Amino acid sequence: MNLNSAALTQKYRKKSVLLIGAVGLSAAMSFEGYARIIVERPLDFGTILIADHAQVSRVQVRANGQSTTNGGVHLVTGAQAASIVLSSLPAQTNIAVSTSIITPHMSHSNLAVSGVNLIQLEHTDRVFSDTLGNAQLNIGGTIEITPSPAQYPDGTYRVWANIEVNY
Repeated sequence: MNLNSAALTQKYRKKSVLLIGAVGLSAAMSFEGYARIIVERPLDFGTILIADHAQVSRVQVRANGQSTTNGGVHLVTGAQAASIVLSSLPAQTNIAVSTSIITPHMSHSNLAVSGVNLIQLEHTDRVFSDTLGNAQLNIGGTIEITPSPAQYPDGTYRVWANIEVNY
């Protein structure tokens, strides 16, 4: 089958393209002492195209970086898992990690957008610090886009989540 890019552009010209931006991550540490948490790369759902506004759709970015879509959305570019470095920890320590979504509604221009929600975060429950007291944590997630008679505004969408680190 030969795909004509002009025909594809014409077909999707009136569809919404969402630039789903980074998921902001804040951290809470439950231990005495201090550790550094560095977000090397935020969780990013990339640029998605909504081809069908009448059905529930999802974009999933796994902690290993693989992405999938279902429903009436297509991933155009840029999905990636968050990469977080934990440092200044005791060497060779087992670290428990938990996350929570502060508010599931994603926001555009600091206004909540009903119908675009972060529904899940994905990560390992434990990481182990190396001999220098550093650990790497990757976090993925899933967003859900609910049916809407109107198009969602183009742009960057944000949502906040907590990370708790215990050892």
